[in-house]
Order: sequence, then C-alpha cells, then structure tokens
Amino acid sequence: MKIDEISEKDSTVDILVKILSIDKRTVNTSRGETTYYYGLIGDDTGVIPYTAWEFPQVIKAGDAVEIKYARVKEYNGRLRIYIDSRTEVILKPGENIEVKNTYKEVKLQDISSKTPFVSVTGMVSGITEHEYQKSGGKFILYSGFIEDDTSKVRISSFGRPLENGKIYSIKGARVSEFNGQMEISVSDKTTLNEIQGYNINLERNYRIFEIKNPAGSINIMAFVITLGTKSGIIKRCSVCNKPLTTGVCPDHPDAKTILDIFTYFTVDDGTGHIQAIAGKNAILPVLGISEDEIVKVAGDIYNRLYEKLYGHAFKMNVDFVMNDNSLSLRVNKIQEIQNSDVRQDLIELEV
Repeated sequence: MKIDEISEKDSTVDILVKILSIDKRTVNTSRGETTYYYGLIGDDTGVIPYTAWEFPQVIKAGDAVEIKYARVKEYNGRLRIYIDSRTEVILKPGENIEVKNTYKEVKLQDISSKTPFVSVTGMVSGITEHEYQKSGGKFILYSGFIEDDTSKVRISSFGRPLENGKIYSIKGARVSEFNGQMEISVSDKTTLNEIQGYNINLERNYRIFEIKNPAGSINIMAFVITLGTKSGIIKRCSVCNKPLTTGVCPDHPDAKTILDIFTYFTVDDGTGHIQAIAGKNAILPVLGISEDEIVKVAGDIYNRLYEKLYGHAFKMNVDFVMNDNSLSLRVNKIQEIQNSDVRQDLIELEV
C-alpha cells in the first residue's frame, strides 16, 4: 500500500516508507510518566505523520522501514499512522525510497497547526541575525516577519539568509504556534527562492467576522463598546519587563520600575464583537500624553481612558491571537475616526 491510498476506512495498514523525522516527548498520565515518539514518514506518493508508543531504538531519521499492522486515525483534520505494541517496524537496509513532498500552497492567514508543512509566498521584514551552534559548527539564525495580503507572521530561518524587503517563495516551511500566534520556519530541507515582479497589497483591511484564524497586522474599523474595570497603570521591571505584584522584581531586585498602561476592552464593527488588549505604545497617542506624563495622570487614568475610548470609533492595526480556542485582539496601533466611517463600511458590506 502507498501513502496516497491510505484512508480512515483502513483498520490497519502495511507500508514501506522512509523515516523523515523522529521526535520524542514525555507526558504525565494517570498511570505515571509515559514517553512516545512522533514525526513524519513518506514514500513516492506523499508524506503522513505518525505517533509511536513503542519504537525500535536502532531506527533513525533517513532509514527505510516496513511498517506492518499500523492503525490509521484522523487527528486535527489529518490522517495519522499509529504504532503500538501490535505493530511491526522492520528496518530495510539498502532500500532506497524517494519521497514525494507535497506541500499545499496557502495564504498566511490560513496556516494552521493541522498542516505542519506548507508553501507560502511573502515579503520579509524586520530581519535580525543571531549566531547559534549545531554539530560543532556555527550558524546564523535569521528571525523576523513575513507578510502577504492576508496576514503578517513571524519567520525563522536556520542558516538560510533572508533579506529585508525581498519576496520569497517558500516550499516546505514548518508551521508552529507560539503565544497564540502562528509562525513558520525554514530549514536546510526547505526550498527557498527569491522572486521578482510579485506585487503584494499590504493594506489588509478586514471585518471582524472574516477572520477565523490567528493573523497578524490586520486593519479593522470598530467602536469600543465596553472598557474593562481593571484597565489602568501597571508596574513592570525595567530589565525583564514582567509585571510587578509586590513592587520589586524577584529576578532583578535592583532594577528600576517602569510604568505601563494596560487596557482591555470590547470592540464591535457591526459584523461581530471581540475582546482586545492594548499597551501604552498604542494608548498614549489616544490619551494625548507622553510616557513621561503617565505618573502625572496615574490617579485619574481610568476616567481618562473611559472618556477617550468608550463609544468612540477607531481604525486599529491588530493581531488576532488564539487563546483557549477563541480569538482575541492585541492592538498595535489605534487611531480615532469618525463614526460615519464605520457606518459607511457597513453600508458597503451590505451592498
């Protein structure tokens, strides 16, 4: 049987494949600590993920193996091979298996952990370089952002140079999720090509109901319809930026204390409502004060926030993030607009 022939109707399968990756994880269960293995296997028809509760220690990534009596089940919208005590995993030395890597071309707003490898096209920005060591050698990690006409997400490239302002076609990028947002990474197995003459509209104007997945740097127009009662001033450590509950950072007791503004509220654009949070970088221009003036207005900060935010219409640049299976907003920039601008946007939507 080939990978592209596997279906959920198969109770067990026998396949000849190449081990593409092996990762190990230890979890605590009601029966105690348990270790399992997971990764990707492939043949000349495609690639499929696997989970193994038992796995021969002699087998490593790159080996050809015959897997017999493996179970098939759908997980996170994708078929997966399950290897347990009844499964036979037989090493096949000398067997050469060409693997067909098939990667779905997607927009950045549509990337999901359900599809661990994808193909994307976008422009990179904010690239920084950091040196790291691997297998006794020194390499450069390139970190920054990649964006298309639907979203802006973080990108990491291990040893593969990325240049700001250039547009790349990336095939086989690995998808992951961190802190409620999607990320992609580039490795030595990823196909990375710079492309010319490719135009990308980076405006990204959306209505709330249109966004279903985590997405970065999205523009929306909406009214602030509630303001959280705990919005106000918080103290942070000047070194690690962590919020301070006792006035002193336990990790940096000698560090200075800095003041921040934490604001949480609900916005509604007529197509839906969603919770949002904003820090001082977004809120200070709305309040019309500088960072040095925060201490002067600390005693009246909630009233000022209420006066400037509640019931007003704004154009906001936001990140849609996923927490506990629901989306919320992190506000990057916020600018007051006329109420009629939001209403006109809704009229255009109805038309």
